[in-house]
Amino acid sequence: MPAARGEHLPPKVAPEATTWKPASIFEKDSNDELKKKPRMNLSGAACVPTTPKFTSCLIANDEKKYAQFFSIEGNLLVPKDLIRLSDDDDDPDAEGAAYNEGFFYVTGSHGRSRHSDEKNLSSYTVFRIAVDPNTGAPKTKPNAESVDGVEASSRLRKVLKNDDLVEAYFDETLAKGGINIEGIAVRNHRMYFGLRGPSLKRHAYVVSVDANALFTKHDDLKPDTAALELGKHTGIRDLAVVRDGLLILAGPTREEEVPYTVWLWDGRSGTAARPLATLDLSKVKKGAKAEILLPLEEDATSFRILVMFDGVENGGAISFRIKR
Repeated sequence: MPAARGEHLPPKVAPEATTWKPASIFEKDSNDELKKKPRMNLSGAACVPTTPKFTSCLIANDEKKYAQFFSIEGNLLVPKDLIRLSDDDDDPDAEGAAYNEGFFYVTGSHGRSRHSDEKNLSSYTVFRIAVDPNTGAPKTKPNAESVDGVEASSRLRKVLKNDDLVEAYFDETLAKGGINIEGIAVRNHRMYFGLRGPSLKRHAYVVSVDANALFTKHDDLKPDTAALELGKHTGIRDLAVVRDGLLILAGPTREEEVPYTVWLWDGRSGTAARPLATLDLSKVKKGAKAEILLPLEEDATSFRILVMFDGVENGGAISFRIKR
């Protein structure tokens, strides 16, 4: 995508030559038309820091009521067990996944349905799944048919509704800048939610709460919201934890001509995010939306990341190495 007029973008980085592919399709398959199948709507992923690496990861999609475990073996993404997140009539519009200290987390969008602009109370949920922190194995055998071993919290809904910076956009449509969460990360006992919308005066928003308190009834959530200057019509598409803070995948709030960029932020309110790279997606299918940023490696000079897309079969993974 071309840069918006007047924008100063970080250096453009081309993908690596590595060819990533799935060992099988991300499930479960259905009678839906292709664009609604789970493998076309992958929207969040995270991995347990196991040894060896990437033996236990979780990927969510925004069209169904379940997530799926997977592993990474060389350049292969290997789908594994499905786990049902919700038994609600509507799907939770799962838009992000994270891991921290023995739990996978999956967040709903906490917004209206983007396709019908209707209210979706099921989206106002954050889920957590207990796993062994050494092996990544789920504490409860994954169940694709009914909710088992999954906790749910709806406490973030009230935080968003009462937030001074974004409350005016609570339960508004995305076309009107309505709140829509796309990224989640957990670091230093804080849970961060990256908002695709609203984008106001070149700023995107990250709402954070106490990670442990979110899954209690009454403990203080200690909410905080950071406004990050990422650019005009630019929202947050994913968040991921690295040693120095959080990587941010930024992109258009809707269909604007805004490039996808990667930023590094220390996670503290009042500090700025630092631009690292503009992703060269010129060979990616037109209309695909970069919605997953998964760190693969990091050292003193660079990050290696895997990027996956909503709208491409099985996520269409490509990798980049970007300088710090």
